[in-house]
Amino acid sequence: MNKVSIIMPVLNGEKFIGEAIQSILAQTYRNYELIVIDDGSTDGTAALVKSFSDRLELKYVPHPKPQGIAPSMNDGVRHASGDFISFLDHDDAWFPDFLATQVAYLEQHPEVGMVHSDFQTTDVQGNVMEESVARCRHRTRPSGHVFPQLFCDSFIVGNSVLIRKECFARLGMFDESLRWGDYHMWMRIARNYRVDYVDKVLTKYRQHPTQSTRTVSANSPYEDSVGMMALKKIVQLYPEVRQELGAKTIRRRMAELHFEMACTWWSSGVFRNARNGLRKAIRLWPTNPRYYLLYAASLIPAPHAMALRAAWRRMRGLQSVGIKGTKRLGNVTKTTG
Repeated sequence: MNKVSIIMPVLNGEKFIGEAIQSILAQTYRNYELIVIDDGSTDGTAALVKSFSDRLELKYVPHPKPQGIAPSMNDGVRHASGDFISFLDHDDAWFPDFLATQVAYLEQHPEVGMVHSDFQTTDVQGNVMEESVARCRHRTRPSGHVFPQLFCDSFIVGNSVLIRKECFARLGMFDESLRWGDYHMWMRIARNYRVDYVDKVLTKYRQHPTQSTRTVSANSPYEDSVGMMALKKIVQLYPEVRQELGAKTIRRRMAELHFEMACTWWSSGVFRNARNGLRKAIRLWPTNPRYYLLYAASLIPAPHAMALRAAWRRMRGLQSVGIKGTKRLGNVTKTTG
C-alpha cells in the first residue's frame, strides 16, 4: 500500500488550518503522513497543529523566520517518506475520497507522473461559489503529454495534484528563485511524464476577497510576473520548445500574461500600471482587440472608471481563481500565476 506524504506550508494560518487538517483526517485512504512546514508563524498555528499529533502521523517543521513558499515546499519534499506527494494549502480542504481516488489512479497508470482533478471554489466563510469549476466554466482538461497545453494555460490547481516522488528525485525541487514555483514545476513534470486529469470534484479552493490586491502588492509594474518568469525559465531549460511551439504561440502566451497582470492592476484601480502591462501585451500581440478595449477603459475619467471597475471586480469575483498558481502561506498573498 503506497504511502502519501501530504505537505502543508503555512504562515499564520490559525484561522483555517484546523479545517484543512480535519479534511485529511476524514480521508478514506489512511496510509499517509502530514508534514506541516511552519514558515515563521507568530499566531497560534503551532499549538493548533500539534494538538492533532495523536490522531495522525505528523511531522511539524518550524522555520525560525519566514523563508517563502518555494523553500517551504522543498523542505516538505525533503522530509517526505512517502511514495507519492501531495500539497494542501492551510486554508483549503479535500473531499474524503481525494487520496483514495488519486492514489488508485497512479497505481493503475504507472506511466503517469502526476494526476490532478476538478475542484470546487468557496468564499472565505466556506460557502460554495462553484460546485465544479469544469462545469461552471465549461472547461475540459487534457490528459497525457500535456506540456504544450500547460505552457499556454496554467490549468492545474495545486491542492488537487498527486505526484510520484520519483519526479522530484529525477527533476529536482521547486525553483526557489520564483516566489511561487508550482507552475514551473508542473511544466517540468509535464515535459518528462504523462500528466492526467480526473474529471471529478475532489478538492475545495477557498477564495479570499482581497487576493487580487495582495497579488498586485507583491509585484512591481516593471518586473515580470511569476508566470512570465516561469515561462522564460522553461524556454531556457528546454530551448527546443521555441521550435516545437513556434515563436507566434510563445509571443501570444506571454502577451496574455501581461494582459492578466494588467487586468489585476486595473481592477485594483492602478490604471497607470495597467497601461504599462497593456503596452507590453500589445507589442507582443498587436491584433488582439481586448488589449485596446482595456487600455481605453484605463483612460476613462476617474468617477466613471471607478464604477466600471466595481462592476469588473464583481465579475472577476465570480470568475477568478488560483488555478494558475499556489497561494502565499498565510495572510499575505494569493496568486493566480
